Amino acid sequence: MISLVAGHSLGTRATALASVAAALVALATPAGAAPAVPDVKVVDVKAYVYLERAGRLSENMIGAPALVDAPRGGAPGGDTATAVLLDIVFQGDKAAAPAKGVPATVDITQTARSGARLQTHRAFANFAFGPDGLAHKAVFLEGATCMPLEVNVRAGKTTKSARLDFSCEAVPAQK
Repeated sequence: MISLVAGHSLGTRATALASVAAALVALATPAGAAPAVPDVKVVDVKAYVYLERAGRLSENMIGAPALVDAPRGGAPGGDTATAVLLDIVFQGDKAAAPAKGVPATVDITQTARSGARLQTHRAFANFAFGPDGLAHKAVFLEGATCMPLEVNVRAGKTTKSARLDFSCEAVPAQK
């Protein structure tokens, strides 16, 4: 060790400074309180199918009639669609410090005709809220227009759920 002052080494001084810093943080934080996590709320869930012939996204599909055979022309306007884009809208304080931990999760369940379930989980920890206090996060799912989709979003104390009724008719094998 390197001696700085008679009887004190660099290691001893660094340990003492670390102890003082820890004591100051403890005094500034109320007893038993965890570090503050910005309050993030889920505001809306929107879903769009990618219209392959038109080369654009559809209107919001949440609450729209069921899609049957979207990959074979059953998408809006008789177009074809296999991909789904989820737009999840969050609200929070744009001035808040970045969150530590995971303030928002998205769980998506697709159920096949056989009953098999395909689950997708996404977690979002970093939000850049605009001047209006909103932030958008996207989840893209390819090959997702032949099975019903259930979307569950949790952020802070808020939750939002949505269901998309997608299905495809069985195509008989050619002999």
